[in-house]
Order: sequence, then C-alpha cells, then structure tokens
Amino acid sequence: MKRKFRAMAPPVLALAASLMPPVAKADEWATWQSEAFPFSICYPTDTFPQRRVSETGHAIALESKDSAQLIAGSIEYTRETLAEPLRIEQERLTHVALIGRGENWFVVSGTRVDQALYTKAVRVGDRLIALRFRYPESLAAKYAPIVERVAECLKVPEDAY
Repeated sequence: MKRKFRAMAPPVLALAASLMPPVAKADEWATWQSEAFPFSICYPTDTFPQRRVSETGHAIALESKDSAQLIAGSIEYTRETLAEPLRIEQERLTHVALIGRGENWFVVSGTRVDQALYTKAVRVGDRLIALRFRYPESLAAKYAPIVERVAECLKVPEDAY
C-alpha cells in the first residue's frame, strides 16, 4: 500500500529561510524512510557520510566529519500535550533563540556552550516523531541552511498510526 505523505513545516521556518544563504547545489541529498514507523527525512550525503540505523528501524543517526550530528526517530507518546518534551528541549539550552509550537508540533533552537541545537517534534497519533540537529556554533554558516532544509523535508504519512 502506498502512503501519502505531508510535509510538516511550521510558519516560523519561512522567516528563518529568508535569513539564511542557499544550500550549496553540489551536495547530493538522500531520503531515509523508517519502515517500522512511517516517517522520512532528507539529508546531504556528502555532509553526513556516517550513518547508523537502529535495529528496530525507528531511528537514524547521522554524523559529519566536523562533529555535526542529526538524529531522527519515533517513540511511543501517549500524554495529552507536548508540554513535557518541549520543556526538556528548552532545558538542554543555555540560550534559547526560537520556540515555535502548535497543537501537535514544536520547534526549539538555541545554543548550549559552543553547540547550536535544533529540535523539531511532531505528534502523530500515539507517536512522537522528532529530529535533533547539533553542530558547532562556529559552523553556523554551513549548517543553518542544512537544518532549515532537513526540517522542511520531515514528512509523516497523513494516515499513519
């Protein structure tokens, strides 16, 4: 059965996109799709040559040669609101730059020491699908446009779960 996917792009990303330089066209992008818990993300293959997928197929971890990391996964989540995971993500940061939220999603970004952190989470039924991006703050010019594109291409099926 073929599933229909929808992009989850909060309005706050449009503002961020207007402030960021375009991603280099030389990068080739791939899409990884979880078979166990249908969602997908895209990522630049040249930037993230190291890739690990969980045994259950619910998560992927990507690492770059300059210590950036992208993790995406799905977990069971049955609480009524997203208040708790949002609070946890905020507490990870020493400086919060952006918080965006809706009924079934949130975005948090900022810094912790010398690392930039970005988290996007979407609730789909009884699952929480999230991606977390971490990179050295000194490499913001390189990674900010990649974060923006990865966040825009997080997709979950409309009929999932």
